[in-house]
Amino acid sequence: MKVSTLFSFSRAVWSGVALAALGVAAPLLHAAMPAEPDAFASSPFRLDTAAVSTDAFRYQTVGVSSSADDAIADEREALSGEGAGAGAGTAPSGRRRSYGRSRYEDRLHNSDGSTRYAFVAGAGLNTPVANTGKFYTPSYDVIAGGGYNFNKMFGVLAEFHYDHLGVTGGAINAEYNNLLALGATTDDLAGFDANAHIYAITVNPVVTYTGDRSRFGAYATAGVGYYHKSTNFTLPSYGTVCDYFCYTYASNYNVDSASAGGFGVNGGLGLTYKVSEFSSERLFVEARYNWISISNSNNQDVFQYNRRNTEYIPIVAGIRF
Repeated sequence: MKVSTLFSFSRAVWSGVALAALGVAAPLLHAAMPAEPDAFASSPFRLDTAAVSTDAFRYQTVGVSSSADDAIADEREALSGEGAGAGAGTAPSGRRRSYGRSRYEDRLHNSDGSTRYAFVAGAGLNTPVANTGKFYTPSYDVIAGGGYNFNKMFGVLAEFHYDHLGVTGGAINAEYNNLLALGATTDDLAGFDANAHIYAITVNPVVTYTGDRSRFGAYATAGVGYYHKSTNFTLPSYGTVCDYFCYTYASNYNVDSASAGGFGVNGGLGLTYKVSEFSSERLFVEARYNWISISNSNNQDVFQYNRRNTEYIPIVAGIRF
């Protein structure tokens, strides 16, 4: 046998022996090697799914300043599945989140969320009552005012009232006869008529009640102020105006008047409806009794009915906040 052939045969045998040894040693080496460390296991960001519930990732209401405390508690209970027969981890029943009045304080708001500065405006029907109803008839009323709210329940308003009144036919005839006695003629008094009005400035504390989650509310008010009452007797006046065309117009002017003033009191009740859940504006309707003390000691007035104690009830609707 040649030397080269013998060398090739020897190399093949040794290669086979080496491969067989490697096949036996590889599993033993793998078993003896230490396990590779799990880098994610030591990370602070690892999520332990067995220890952390999916409820922990739901929205929490802690620290929400725009919700009342009881609303937050209700929301937490609904989210955790407690109460109302729900099991732990049960999804909320679908109830919409309800917000209470915001709790903050600044230059324009009190700590309970109410506005510090109050305003009111309204108009309605004015009705004379008691003896006043014998000489005057219903007409219209306008009020406007402003004030300060100490909190959502108590405030003070300064108000201006304009109360218009009609005059009964009997009272007009009494004055008509008085003017005839003073020398006027029936021609002079053609179209004779009358009206009355009362100006008043009053100061009125207001106590308000509103539910935390209701748009409806109620209030009571009472106050004092100064009232000035005037009764005016009028005659028509006619004039002519010419532009492209000429036309005649009529207007009334006062031929006689009587006035008197005095202090009075008022008091009444009202109902309110909040325009929006998150606003302070409220629509209102109220009825308020007014009584004016006017002395009737001066009997020199031609129209003596003006100088008497006066009682009336305006029924007004408007907006307040």
